[in-house]
Amino acid sequence: MTTRYVGAATTITADDVTALYEGAKFYSPAVAPEKTTLQSWTADLLERNGPVTLVRPDSIAPETRCAAICVIGSGAALADLPPSGDEFALAVRELERLTRRRFEAVYPLAAATVSALAPLAAASQLDVPLIDADGMGRTFALIHHTAMHLAGLSPTPLVIRGATGENVAITVPDAARADTLLRSNVDVVGGWAALAAYPTTAGELRRAALTGTVSRLVNVGRLLLESGDPDVLVARLAAVTGCRRIGRGRIVELEHLSRPTDVTIPAHPSTVVVDELGGQGRQLRLELRSEVVAVFADGALAAAAPDLICLVDVLHGELSSLDSLEPGDLVDVLVMPADAVWYSPEGLAMVGPASHGIPLTHPRRR
Repeated sequence: MTTRYVGAATTITADDVTALYEGAKFYSPAVAPEKTTLQSWTADLLERNGPVTLVRPDSIAPETRCAAICVIGSGAALADLPPSGDEFALAVRELERLTRRRFEAVYPLAAATVSALAPLAAASQLDVPLIDADGMGRTFALIHHTAMHLAGLSPTPLVIRGATGENVAITVPDAARADTLLRSNVDVVGGWAALAAYPTTAGELRRAALTGTVSRLVNVGRLLLESGDPDVLVARLAAVTGCRRIGRGRIVELEHLSRPTDVTIPAHPSTVVVDELGGQGRQLRLELRSEVVAVFADGALAAAAPDLICLVDVLHGELSSLDSLEPGDLVDVLVMPADAVWYSPEGLAMVGPASHGIPLTHPRRR
């Protein structure tokens, strides 16, 4: 079957939601999400309200007011306390009240995981366009780990709204402090919340955001849904995302670690050891936090954050989530480059290997 790409499309329909979500999981493959109620709810919204207009920042008036939307907090909490349905739209409305400005478009803070669905749902409810851009191009741990922050935009004022119906507004001059305050309040409102942040204009997003990241999710998601052959899947993913295969091998060891990590970054340190089959017969060691943050090949650093590193289950021809791995699994280890901004000195200082306790020079900077 020929893959139908949406790169130049101007709408997202209910029929696109499944592909969007599959692509969103590719850009954050840490934990296997259940079939989320947010996915079916978003599809139902678009079925009732019609397609959502998808626009690039440079195709709308530069003064258009925009807000970033995200799910913040625990996925387990989201499953235990599902959204009532209006949290994201009401978070935007509260941010409008604070800023005394009407928002005429929304965009994802991170075009990955369920946080790629939330702005689509909000756009449908608010009857505004969804901007084909985001702040990360994948997911990072903290809300100031964004291209907008590197470009000088502030995440605040921001608003979170919990499933309990409570709003919390945060306005602080320091972005890292905003994240600290945000996470403590998310726990209070139920463990997860709808976030509306980074109030700005389309003109600012033209220079500060990462464009094309929403339509990219649908493109990648369609590949993942159509292909069951691992070699075909990897080849197609390489053509669309620029990823490459580091090696194919069998998992021989899973190790949970107790070494110290930066307590400001949510993490679950562990190691996966893969014995390469064929090729150079190397031993690949994957260092895990809340994602795969580094791959060592026979002790040499082969890939590291902000690279997106993921595993493909060779038997089933599909992505492997980190919480599903077992000794004996045959996997392809893939690495995909992040957006160029993350390889700048400022970007690497924020999300590079050293930020995960690996004080080595990134392979792309050697």
